[in-house]
Amino acid sequence: MAAVEETVGTLKQRERELRQKLSDLRSQRRSLIEELKELRAKRSSLIEEIKGKRAKLREVIENKRKLQGELAKIRKEREEALEKFRQAKDEALKIKQEYEDLVNSVGVPERVLRRRISRLERRIETSPLTKDQERDIVMQISQYEAMLQDLNRAKALKRKLIEMMAEAERWRFFVRDSGEKIGEIKNQLKEIYEYITKEKEELDRRREEIDEISKIINEKSKHVDEMREEMEKIREEIRSIQEEIRHRFEKIVSSSKETERKLKEKLAEEAFKKYKAGEKLTIDELKVLMELGLLEKPAGG
Repeated sequence: MAAVEETVGTLKQRERELRQKLSDLRSQRRSLIEELKELRAKRSSLIEEIKGKRAKLREVIENKRKLQGELAKIRKEREEALEKFRQAKDEALKIKQEYEDLVNSVGVPERVLRRRISRLERRIETSPLTKDQERDIVMQISQYEAMLQDLNRAKALKRKLIEMMAEAERWRFFVRDSGEKIGEIKNQLKEIYEYITKEKEELDRRREEIDEISKIINEKSKHVDEMREEMEKIREEIRSIQEEIRHRFEKIVSSSKETERKLKEKLAEEAFKKYKAGEKLTIDELKVLMELGLLEKPAGG
């Protein structure tokens, strides 16, 4: 019996140890689950941050495309304006040369020519001239008038030259202004390129961070599952120990009953011998004989 009780005590000690281990594992697992909650929350926060950055990046990229389109348009307009400036400048130079050639070919100011014509006309009107003299003067007047016509053409050319120079200047200003606008857009695009590069690098870092957190989450989740399996094994072992203890107690109880039965049978046997011999029985001996049916109960008892 002492050996059996010692074995039951050992089992109970083992059960206490297992329950303590189970409690420790449960506490560790709760802490691990809390860590997982924090890691998942951090990962969710990073994912939301990435979504926001991607949305902003899409807006910036769309703006970049618009600026690139505007830049291409202005460059084309500038090239066209530059070509028109060159054409206007070339035309102005051509007109200027034609003007200078006319002025140089005449070689006499307009007022001088008009004085000469007036003087020759008065001479025809006031002086007696021969037909040859009159013809020579008319021819000279015609020559001066032709020179005046050249000067008038030169005046027209000068007006046209001024207009063409104004046209060239207008295109020159457009080329200058569009060049400045191109510079501004290029600066904006440079800032956008730098921002895009920086944000993409930042997104890569965030994705790496998320991957690392996911890796840790997977490892810890696996550990949590392993702990759950270990806890289930411990519970199963505790149940087995409890079953074994119950079984052992049943054996102890059964063994006690058997011993008690044998003692009763022995006592009854001795009491029955005394009864047969007519000896006086004790109350316990009478009870045992009656329980075993070896002695009838007295009437009214």
